[in-house]
Amino acid sequence: MPRLEPRSRITDPAGGWGWVGFGFFASAVLVVYAWATPQPAVTITDYLLASLALLSCAGLLFAWWRIGPRFPHPVAATVLWALPLLACPPLFSLDVNAYLTQGWMVLGGHDPYVMTLGEPQLPGIVVGVDWVNTTSVYPAGSLLIFAAVFWASGGLPWLGFLLFRVLHLACLLVVAWVVKRLAPRVGVPVNTALWAGIATPLLILQWIGGLHNDAVLVALIALAVLVAQRGGWIGLLLGGALIGLSLTVKQSGAAAGLGVVALAWAVSPGRDWWRLAGRAAAAGAVAVAVFVGVSWGSGLGFGWNNPTAGSPLAVMSDSPLSWVIQVMRFLGQEASLTPVMRVLTFVAGLAVLTAWVWLVARFGPRPGEPGRPWVVLLGGLLAFALLGPALQPWYFTWVAPFIALALPGRRWQRIWLGATVVIVMAAATQVSFGSPLLCLATWLSWRFLEAKDLDVFEERTGV
Repeated sequence: MPRLEPRSRITDPAGGWGWVGFGFFASAVLVVYAWATPQPAVTITDYLLASLALLSCAGLLFAWWRIGPRFPHPVAATVLWALPLLACPPLFSLDVNAYLTQGWMVLGGHDPYVMTLGEPQLPGIVVGVDWVNTTSVYPAGSLLIFAAVFWASGGLPWLGFLLFRVLHLACLLVVAWVVKRLAPRVGVPVNTALWAGIATPLLILQWIGGLHNDAVLVALIALAVLVAQRGGWIGLLLGGALIGLSLTVKQSGAAAGLGVVALAWAVSPGRDWWRLAGRAAAAGAVAVAVFVGVSWGSGLGFGWNNPTAGSPLAVMSDSPLSWVIQVMRFLGQEASLTPVMRVLTFVAGLAVLTAWVWLVARFGPRPGEPGRPWVVLLGGLLAFALLGPALQPWYFTWVAPFIALALPGRRWQRIWLGATVVIVMAAATQVSFGSPLLCLATWLSWRFLEAKDLDVFEERTGV
């Protein structure tokens, strides 16, 4: 089995703690920038001030890079870098305001699948302009979480932000616990896996700073992966149930279903296609049952699928499909947007489905053979992110914790590390650079890493 081992970077814990302190300072400065910038930014001066956040993000990236995979306390570093952000206003996105608004709706007996997000106009809670005239896109699980946080905050925005951040930090620690348990099973040093997948500023800035509920989604996926690794029917069905719960948070949880089945099969493979198909069907049935049960049991149903729900295509992102909508808006073709969105959504779904079929055919399990289950898991999530109707920086957090567990070769290591730098910096600008430029910047970063011979891992062969 290929084994990833860290090359020597910083081996002195004292020197590592110095860089941890530097990262803490960078996070604290980012908080100062955020409070000094109007929410939302409107004028050119506002955006110029917000752009100073690039310096802090670069500082945090540099601290992460300098401690390296041999630093013995990557989780402690993660927590320390996240702590200043608990006192920060929302970073890079106003999505959390939509979360609190929907929580108010659920608590007040209003249907978030009927009432538009702009109607409540709660004090101190400004919903993003793209969602003002739309209804909720989130399934029942997310709405219940939003309601619980709004109730606990008493309607105070700053307390709501803090509670969401505490929840997301807890989810980050759950994912760290899972990664720590899984790393030895696949032959990856624990510190390497935690440094690459947990301490990364991508998670800290998007889950804690940006307040995206993808933290809850990934925590559930991580737990599903862990129980699936137990093998047998118990692990398979528990994994399916957790995937069903993740679906109630965000629909993208479905993208992890194939990987969970593949991981369960790898632990205890059968000898024929019927057994493989039966296990996949059983896990899928449990996931659907949990998803439907939570949706109907909560009384919220499936209104996220209403035509009035916000479409990811409506927001400018790095997905070329979203560019089509933005061009049409620029040309004044508002009347034609709805049918075009339906067509593009279908195209995106077909592209994702095609990618999943290819992944299973190329890397999926076979009777008596495990295939490459981690590739199926990460590939399924990346296909949903890259080929879907929208591509946002926080979508990459779906796979970030598990990259090292997939045992990537040196080239893929450099590509991922280069992409992490680019995604973190691009997110800080709050402006879509477009996929071609993102790919170019990632490639340039990879070439730089290759030229400097800054390999993070040394690939060897072992058992």
